[in-house]
Amino acid sequence: MRKEIKEFNRKEIFENYHSKTNPFLYLTTKIEVTKLYQKCKENKKVYATVGYYITKAMNKVDAFKYRYENNKFYKYQELKPNFTQMINEERIGYFTCDMKNSLEEFIEEYNRVQKNFNIGNNEGLNLDEGEVWLSCVPWFNFTGLVTPFDKKITVPQILWDKFYLENGKWYINMMIMVHHGFADGYHIGKFIEKLNEEIENIE
Repeated sequence: MRKEIKEFNRKEIFENYHSKTNPFLYLTTKIEVTKLYQKCKENKKVYATVGYYITKAMNKVDAFKYRYENNKFYKYQELKPNFTQMINEERIGYFTCDMKNSLEEFIEEYNRVQKNFNIGNNEGLNLDEGEVWLSCVPWFNFTGLVTPFDKKITVPQILWDKFYLENGKWYINMMIMVHHGFADGYHIGKFIEKLNEEIENIE
């Protein structure tokens, strides 16, 4: 569900950045994920588990909920994750899951949607309401990454790499892309803060 924003308080900032060829802010940062890694080892649903906590944290930062569509500003009530899925060595597809109140419920939703995807029912990238685009590179680590973009599509993107161990703790590197008209480093910092809190509170 979305609501049109008649008086957007960052309108001038947005217009300044949106006039550029690339209006997006890209940032790659190191995230400590030891408790998240342990949860993934426990339930063996790495992609769904990481995506759930990322989306849950992002839902706590309003800057990621804004969109610009058809010359209008909107704010979505709740974000939901769109996952990139590898089909084979030459093809990828996408599917979107609704958020749930618990990780267990979300994994059930993820399994249901992924099953339908696997039989070819949902292989297109649709601009579903309130999406955040998620992807993972589990084959290697990166220290910087820039994804393809279309300035007409103001959906945030998050991409992370493989878990790695350092001084007894587990980490990932995470690329965060967001339209600079909606978010600054401050808002990205708030998202990282909320994500750290979500990870720390994992039981």
